[in-house]
Amino acid sequence: MRIKATKMDGCGNSFLVVDEMKTPLAGFDRSLISNALATQHETDGILYVDRLHGVPTMKIFDSDGTEETMCGNGLRCATRYLRDTHISSDMFSIVTGDGRKEVRVIDDLTEVNLGEARDYRQITQQLHFVFTGVPHVVVIGSELDVETARIFGRSLREEKSLCELVGYPEGVNVDFIWRNQGGISVCTYEVGVEDVTQSCGTGSAASAYVATKVFGMKLPLITNSLGGSLEITESNGHLSIRGQTRYQGKVIGFVNDIYPKPTIPIYYRHHQHCW
Repeated sequence: MRIKATKMDGCGNSFLVVDEMKTPLAGFDRSLISNALATQHETDGILYVDRLHGVPTMKIFDSDGTEETMCGNGLRCATRYLRDTHISSDMFSIVTGDGRKEVRVIDDLTEVNLGEARDYRQITQQLHFVFTGVPHVVVIGSELDVETARIFGRSLREEKSLCELVGYPEGVNVDFIWRNQGGISVCTYEVGVEDVTQSCGTGSAASAYVATKVFGMKLPLITNSLGGSLEITESNGHLSIRGQTRYQGKVIGFVNDIYPKPTIPIYYRHHQHCW
């Protein structure tokens, strides 16, 4: 099967956008498709955009084929794509696995409202947990290199007692943060990608939220990652992330042995969340 997609990135976080309004995939195994496309095109995740009862939707699958509830930079890329391709307004909403999100395009910037930070807790002096659409453990420390973040990120992501403590035995994302002159620096090890990524939108939001608790910093706050910067803002208790997105071009992926299987939207599934 040949699948057309649009490659995009948000703050260095790369995605393939598959438009199901043009290429319907209902009944097919998106997990298998996602893993194949990510392998062929070296991308962090696959975004499937569609409409449900007239409302835009987004599903996000990691490069290993795991479906996630949310992805901040992925949502920003989906926002830009949907506005440029299907929607005339600069402000609209998108249904995700973490609920309906308000989004907007402001000139060359894309902003998405992730909702409230949930389940915040301090685990140790250095470790903090918060849910911003997906679970994040934020590690307070000093500047570190990518290889060190990779080693320690993988160790914490796989630490069963930690993951069970925060209610996510399947694993958590790990954000290493430290203060810099303009805000905070963030280096994220992502579940599903199983590596340090150039940026993580939900991780940047989680890190900024923890920074307000630990460092006494105020929002808006600039987070600096390997792939660039995001502005984290707060309004009525809701966190938003704002930054640039860009198109990298059209691609074609080839997937064999796609066996049909019944699919249930992730936002209808029962989750063992802590809230």
